[in-house]
Amino acid sequence: MKLRTWPEQDQRWVERYRTAVAGKAVPGAVRAARERELLDAVCEAGVPAAELFGDAAALAAEDAAELATIDEAVRTSEAGGLKPVLFEAGGRTVVLGVIAVLSMAVRSGWSVHVDAASVLLLASLVVVLLGWVVGRALYFAGRSAATLGVTVGVLTVAVGGIAVADSLGSDRLLARDVPVPLMAVVLLAPGVLLLVASSRMAQPTLQGDWDNAAWLRRFRGGLRARLVPAQTARGHVAEVQQAIRIGAGSAFAEFGHPLVLAEELARADRTARARRWWVTTVGGTVVPLGVAVLVLVNDSWGPLTVPIAALCLLVGLATPVAAWGRRPWAERR
Repeated sequence: MKLRTWPEQDQRWVERYRTAVAGKAVPGAVRAARERELLDAVCEAGVPAAELFGDAAALAAEDAAELATIDEAVRTSEAGGLKPVLFEAGGRTVVLGVIAVLSMAVRSGWSVHVDAASVLLLASLVVVLLGWVVGRALYFAGRSAATLGVTVGVLTVAVGGIAVADSLGSDRLLARDVPVPLMAVVLLAPGVLLLVASSRMAQPTLQGDWDNAAWLRRFRGGLRARLVPAQTARGHVAEVQQAIRIGAGSAFAEFGHPLVLAEELARADRTARARRWWVTTVGGTVVPLGVAVLVLVNDSWGPLTVPIAALCLLVGLATPVAAWGRRPWAERR
């Protein structure tokens, strides 16, 4: 049987569809099956996909709303395993490297002196950045103790590095007149390698072997991380414990993956949704505005100071505007 392929005239349409549906928590097998349905319909109708289905992005949004699953959302989130953690860590490291390279170019032109204090400060910042990524992944995975351990360890290393850098000053040079392009390669390589490693990794499957004690710990931690009210969370845990005592099966056999159930309950809880909205909106507003103020006050970017501050200001002001349409209290029940 000859395999059907998308007609040449529909290549751009299907690429837009794939791009729009990517990252929307639609399982790969389901996404492939839906695309086959669309292709079959196009081949049978003999008309362009745009004429038959309309805008690709609009159709992708409708399909994602219908076909997305909570299992896939958890599997591809920070709590889903090493692949998303590496991807986020790589992206943030690349951004930090770009900022560092631009700063060097603005301050020093085509070559720069490398001193021990600057290296320690940059290393401390990288440790904080990666610690944030790992700690957040552990937090959303419901592993509170591990999150606390990572946080304490990262802060200890970062504070120690900053203290040592402050004591060294800027007089202890490691290298002179290092070309900025070479520094760019050195600073960007770790992030790029993390992104490449992430892209080559298979998405891990959700854990399927749980004893009841571990299941309940992760379920409790998952509810807490998703900002479900404490009293409501205790009620959910008590219901699961009661069901386990009454039934003969394990918690996993009765309720599935603990984080999937926690995510499902958190999405259904209006207070949890409102809390998450406020946290993300306030954080997405305050942080860029704070960075804009610091950039303007320090004036350390030369001619780039005003454009960078303006960009941060724009991001900070755009966040609440974009978030307003997703406010939980305006959602229909």
